[in-house]
This record gives sequence, structure tokens and C-alpha cells, in this order.
Amino acid sequence: MPPRLLVVNPNTSTEVTQAYLGAARAVAPEGVTLTGVTGRFGARIVSTEAENVIAGHSALDLVAEHAAEYDAVILAISFDTALEALRQVLPVPVTGITGAALQSAGAGGRRVGVVIFGEVSRVLYETLIDRYGVVPAGVVAVDIGSAADYLSPESKDTAVLEACTRLESDGAQAIVICGAAISGMAARLATRLTLPVFDGTEAVNVCLADLAANDGDRPERRPPLSESVGLSPALIRLLRGDLR
Repeated sequence: MPPRLLVVNPNTSTEVTQAYLGAARAVAPEGVTLTGVTGRFGARIVSTEAENVIAGHSALDLVAEHAAEYDAVILAISFDTALEALRQVLPVPVTGITGAALQSAGAGGRRVGVVIFGEVSRVLYETLIDRYGVVPAGVVAVDIGSAADYLSPESKDTAVLEACTRLESDGAQAIVICGAAISGMAARLATRLTLPVFDGTEAVNVCLADLAANDGDRPERRPPLSESVGLSPALIRLLRGDLR
């Protein structure tokens, strides 16, 4: 049976889910099914640490409710929110879109430059990049004034191209453009850049590769020390190790 991938967007903007699905389906091999789910609570577009913590709960909730029928999960939020937590509770591969883009861009030892949207999120991104062990040539923020501004990525093409030129002058050998809603921008701008450029659509092939390599031999999962209260029934079951 062709792989079934669950795309989890813990933002509360269905526009982000649909934008990522459109870009991901455009690069997915024939027969691969991608289904998206969107957070029910939290920020429309996560941009701060507090919102990101809430989005972690949202991601766990969505996975608990939906993941049982899928072969792997793509986490469609550019902070790769709750990635390690999801990997600990799920028996299937979980791929973060920014981690996948950084992995692809850095192949062969290339030095990576990173474009982000919104100075307000710089610390979140820099912390994430550092967690992956990447020392970037630079991180350039493209200014956005609102969630609606971010959800109109074509209007930012010129600013992103300028950011890429700046990163190239700083020594970047490949570019990562971060953001779930802007996934597909790399393909659109590739012919206008001299460096290879990557975005969150890289997660599709990385996820499929992880799925192919997954032999089902997962580390033994230690049960939690105590019960949880006040969570959804599905999430309580998942924390106990019961995904159904």
C-alpha cells in the first residue's frame, strides 16, 4: 500500500495547512497520500515562545486523535514544535520541516544561510538551528507586519531574494527559507538564485526515506511515572502508549 502521511499543523490557520499540503503534494511521488489537520486552539500563526509551548500541546492532541491510521507524520510548523516529544510517543517516523530543509541544504558539508519571516521569532529559529548542530552563514529576517502579511508569500519574493543575496555574500553555499505557509517558495525562486535553495517541502522525501529505513525496531518506551488529568481522552491514551 502506498505511504499515508499525516501533515500536522498546530497553528490554528487552515490557510497554512492548505498551503503546505499544496506544495508537498506537488513534490510527493505518485501514490503517496498526504492528509492535513489543523490545531483547534492557540495562535493563528505561532511567533513567540509562549505560543510555541501551546502549539506543542496542540501537536500532541492532533497526533493522538489522528495518527493511528497513518504511516508517518510531517510536522508542518517551522519551529519543529514538540518534535522530540512526538518521536517519543509515536511508533512511526516524525519529520520536522525545518530540520528536513537544513539536512538537505547542508548535504556535502555546504554552509547554510537561513531566511526567516519576522524578527520577533529570531530567537526561536536560532535556538532550533543550534539544536540541529548547524552553524549558519547567517540568519536574515524578512519583515512581516501581520499574520495576513505572512500568508501572502508572493508579496515577499523580492525581499527574500535580497536576503538570499546578502547570505551569499556572507559565505552561504545553500539557502533554507523557513516557514510552513511559504513552502513551495524555493521552487518558485530557484531560477532567480545562483545558490541551491530549500524549504519545508524537503520534509516529504526525508519522511519517506525515514519510513523506508524504519524497520520497526523502536527503543523500549518507558511509561510515565504518573497519570495525567485534564487532557483529552485520546492524548491520555497516547501518553500511556496506546495509539488507537
